[in-house]
Amino acid sequence: MQKTLYISLVLLLSAYMAKAQFMVEETGYSPTGVSNQGKVAGYLAQSGPWSIWLPDSAATVDIGGTAPGNGAGGQSRFSYNGRYLCGTSMNNSLTEISRYDRTTGEWTSLGSLGFVLGTDMSGGYSISGDDSTVVGNSWADTTGGFAFTHAVAWTQQHGIYDLGSLYDSIGRSTRANAVSYDGSVVVGWQDFNGPWKSAVWRKNPAGGYFPNQYLVKDTTVSQYVDSNQLGECTAVSKDGKWIGGNGDYNNNNNPWLWSRDSGLINLGSLPNLGTGYVGGISEDASIVVGWFDPQPIDFGNPTVPYIWTRALGMMELNQYITTVIGDSIGGHQITAATCISPNGKYIAGYGINDSTSGLFAFRLSLPDGTTGVTTVVNNVDIKVYPNPSTGFITIETPTKTTLTISSIDGKILSQTEISEKQVIDISKYATGVYFLSFRTGDTVQTKKIIKK
Repeated sequence: MQKTLYISLVLLLSAYMAKAQFMVEETGYSPTGVSNQGKVAGYLAQSGPWSIWLPDSAATVDIGGTAPGNGAGGQSRFSYNGRYLCGTSMNNSLTEISRYDRTTGEWTSLGSLGFVLGTDMSGGYSISGDDSTVVGNSWADTTGGFAFTHAVAWTQQHGIYDLGSLYDSIGRSTRANAVSYDGSVVVGWQDFNGPWKSAVWRKNPAGGYFPNQYLVKDTTVSQYVDSNQLGECTAVSKDGKWIGGNGDYNNNNNPWLWSRDSGLINLGSLPNLGTGYVGGISEDASIVVGWFDPQPIDFGNPTVPYIWTRALGMMELNQYITTVIGDSIGGHQITAATCISPNGKYIAGYGINDSTSGLFAFRLSLPDGTTGVTTVVNNVDIKVYPNPSTGFITIETPTKTTLTISSIDGKILSQTEISEKQVIDISKYATGVYFLSFRTGDTVQTKKIIKK
């Protein structure tokens, strides 16, 4: 039975009140997109239908189509007004890139490049904010046991465009993952010799799109030098100026943002974690969400979610919710933030229920201002020593404050009121990095401490 958890905390912000809400869906729902109105697109089972989770009314609506699985690919995401979604659906027993109209309740197949692999022809991965463009990929050749795909873009005016590949003659694949508001900038990946690399297609005023280009770390070095290329692009801002993507060996495995004006912006990492992935960015690229692989990679260990903001930089998402926003996640551990609404209000993803070990989906409503507090301070008024420590730490604080100790995955280990000078025993904690968060009124300060 569907269960929705409402946990809200009213927070004081500047001159008004704002509310953050953490809601969960306990049936193992997989979110792929979240709208400006807070509706969540995704699916309950591979190859099953797409559905829309409505957290505010505790309902899930089946909308048909074909979710990823059994050869089909794609993700369902909303246009800005929430009326249309992209995805994949069946057309004469074959899966194709498609667009769903919530007003009519119908999927419309948008075509392919004419090749079939099994029962799959093409898949939809993103829709423009103005709903005029849907992007994804389509099989470009399946002859002689050899198969590769090309990125494609469908527009209302011209139908399917083959966006091509820089290495079409040797059968190297491409895919489009995201598209700007008006469809003028499409981003995704280009395959050549192993790891997927960045690919950007820009609309040609004469029609169609220019061939894709790599994004690079150093503009004085050729884009065709592997060590200069950024990893797969997964997100683009409303105006097409900002692009986000996944880390790889060329960027210390860190997720990144890029613009022509700024060049590469390394978003950073979290301690003892591997490759970082961008699940989505807000329309102005001021907020980025995603996840990191565990290090070393171990299927027994979950991935770790993050949120990056221009104000705070990189933070673990569970810890951000509990110590910066001041909300509760109960017995839930978020493991990935897979999408964010363009307006930056809603984040969705999935995690693990600590009590049942079952998977859950979540939607987080961010309070206005994104931090949830009036001031985030990083001064030296609070002293913590020694750091690193093998057992006891001393904390000196000029005022009474609430101390929260949390692990790297955001789990709250203890919470207590302290004042002046106090000794805290951390000997029972395992070796590793911990966060100490100090909340005083509507300000918060966070420090890291290493337990040896």
